[in-house]
Amino acid sequence: MHIFSGKNKTKGKRIVAIESVPYLYIPIPHYMRDFSVPIVNVGDKVCKFQLIAESKGVFSSNVHSPVSGIVEAIEEYSSADGTLVNTIVIKNDFEEKVEVRPTSLLYLQTLTSEQLLNIIRGSGVVGEGGAQFPTAVKYTLDGKKINTFIVNGAECEPYLTADYALMSQRTKELLEGIAIINRILGAQEIVISIEEQNKQLQKVFEPFLNNPLYKNIRIVTLSNDYPQGAELQLIKSVTGLELPRNVLPRDAGVIVSNVGTIYAIYKAVVFHEPVVNRVITVAGNGCEGGNYEVKIGTPISYILDVLGISAENNTVVVGGPMMGRAVTNSNTSVTKGTSGIILTKKEKIKRENCISCGYCVEVCPMGLMPMKFEEHYRKGKYFNLEKYSISSCIECAACEYICPANVALIESIKKGKIKLKQQADAIR
Repeated sequence: MHIFSGKNKTKGKRIVAIESVPYLYIPIPHYMRDFSVPIVNVGDKVCKFQLIAESKGVFSSNVHSPVSGIVEAIEEYSSADGTLVNTIVIKNDFEEKVEVRPTSLLYLQTLTSEQLLNIIRGSGVVGEGGAQFPTAVKYTLDGKKINTFIVNGAECEPYLTADYALMSQRTKELLEGIAIINRILGAQEIVISIEEQNKQLQKVFEPFLNNPLYKNIRIVTLSNDYPQGAELQLIKSVTGLELPRNVLPRDAGVIVSNVGTIYAIYKAVVFHEPVVNRVITVAGNGCEGGNYEVKIGTPISYILDVLGISAENNTVVVGGPMMGRAVTNSNTSVTKGTSGIILTKKEKIKRENCISCGYCVEVCPMGLMPMKFEEHYRKGKYFNLEKYSISSCIECAACEYICPANVALIESIKKGKIKLKQQADAIR
């Protein structure tokens, strides 16, 4: 499906660091039922890069302080969708006292796959495309042979250009990160996937790919279809493999990683820096926008104030306008999975009943029936949602984008997943 791009304003802009904020609100992540646990207390002094919350499960991840300062609070704060998340609040002392860390790079070439995985795990690296799945878990192969390592540079969401900025401005670092990762994966081929609208990146990569170190890397230019960057869709476009929903890409010999994740691994391994910041795009209605390096835990309201952007008469979306979430509290902070802050014009959308046109089924990249999710959610028949495989929905919003009746499909899907989980938990 072709959708609008909106990338031209920010695509060529340099990455600029957003100045540090007086208070950081650092969410403690969880994935599935695995949580990270704070290992600091209110009143503690912390250094930059210090571990402040520790992974206590396979699918949780470590959290580090982006600044030096004092732990002001550990309590619940609102996330982008309004749900409460346990959060560590740090008062920045602006002294940038850094925890003592290794500095020698001499050992880099001698690190084993397991040692590299431990660094990635210890540094709190997660998928920066949005899912925030722990990267070390993805790279644990359990004896599986990887044939193809796909670098996901198909930034298919409108407005977002953070990955483009990394690929065009930090090319050398990205390629070094790819080489580090492939020492773990041992993939026979490495494919950097970009969209047709970003084909100028081929010339950026070409001088580097002449280096024998990168001889097994090739560039693949894909059509500007949405959602081209979704994992299963990307695998099909690059390799031709159409994986069943219950098959992990690893088991089919494929690993996919987002550009931002690879850059985070480069910094973790080469400079011993845990994930404490990331590059995001700020764009949309009524602002020039750009690509910015931002500390994890920085409130969205602070970023907009620094950039002189007014959110009045706009809806603020965290992520892209298709898969992102509208912010209910502007003090919501940047997480490891925040790819952008997008301003969209507030509009009153006239919702109508489903007219059974079937367009949502035609565009669904997962082959689902989105209108059934809306129907069963509306009727309170939550267990029927899984009958239609709601857990396979990637929430790309292609269905709602194409719907001529403006049926609230994505709202039904997101809330339906929550209701289904609540009912399943109650039975347990």
